Amino acid sequence: MKKIIIYGILALIGFFMNSCTKSENEEIIGKWDDNIKLSQKTATLNSSENYITITTESTFWWLGGISLNNKNIELTDVEKLSKNFVITNSDFQVERKEDGKKIIITLNQNNTNSERILVVSMQNGDYFDGVRIIQAK
Repeated sequence: MKKIIIYGILALIGFFMNSCTKSENEEIIGKWDDNIKLSQKTATLNSSENYITITTESTFWWLGGISLNNKNIELTDVEKLSKNFVITNSDFQVERKEDGKKIIITLNQNNTNSERILVVSMQNGDYFDGVRIIQAK
């Protein structure tokens, strides 16, 4: 009797594992190829006031959010879909310009005793990407 129960459980596990796998011709829903095409996704800057220019091949992306040291920045007054915007903070500035293909990120001098991490998140359809900048202490 124990063998029948064990074989039954194994058959059920096999059935569920097989039914959850994707066939070769089946499209994955929610996973898109890179349709933003950032020129750079990471950067390290020194502690002085510094900036970096990032370009995109697409103009159809929109701003998903900005965080500084894992704290989300309030963006309620920002038109996230706009091809031209400027977000100014006491520690940084993020500017999108030239019809949406250029992003200029400026970090003010880092006077803290630790590195700062700024993340600018972007989205285009069901594709998510972003730029992560580390500023030295």
